[in-house]
Amino acid sequence: MTEKTVTNAVVRVVLDGAEDVLGRNGLNALLNFGKMSHLVDNKPEFNMEKNFTDEDYAAITSSFHTILGSKGTKAILRQVGSATAKRAVASGVYDSLKEFKGEERLLKALEIYVMASGRGKAFMDGDTIVYDNNLCTVCLNIKDKVPICTIVNGIIDGLAAWAGIEGKITVETKCKAMGDDTCRHELLPKK
Repeated sequence: MTEKTVTNAVVRVVLDGAEDVLGRNGLNALLNFGKMSHLVDNKPEFNMEKNFTDEDYAAITSSFHTILGSKGTKAILRQVGSATAKRAVASGVYDSLKEFKGEERLLKALEIYVMASGRGKAFMDGDTIVYDNNLCTVCLNIKDKVPICTIVNGIIDGLAAWAGIEGKITVETKCKAMGDDTCRHELLPKK
């Protein structure tokens, strides 16, 4: 039996974000396609219990890729990520960070994200905020010529907006779907 390493909270915010973007019928279609139909009327609670495997989570995210193709998936998952960040902020999970500003606030928010997901690390590389995840399951079992984990870009962009950061956008500079050993997301100046 495969080890359950993905928290209910991670799956729940992705499902809620997908429903915000695609509507209930769109979410249900993706879950049915990914053989995760048991979640249609039974979303997990928003807690830190680990009740999902990497393969379960990948079944959800790879459904986007299979149905929408690479370009469609990148656009939709970025929106899902943004909706996910808005829901996380609205839930109060980041309320303790209100005293911080800008990049310090974002970095601390990403550290909470790392703790909640149990994946990756957030750090500064010079003047750049980086989220690096060598255990990424968004692109598990997917091969592509371009980075595809835009749901994470959307989450970071949403948290950056909440932190008051302007003029920057998250770019995935490495992706396991392209054969890299990690998925690396950097907050960079908009071009």
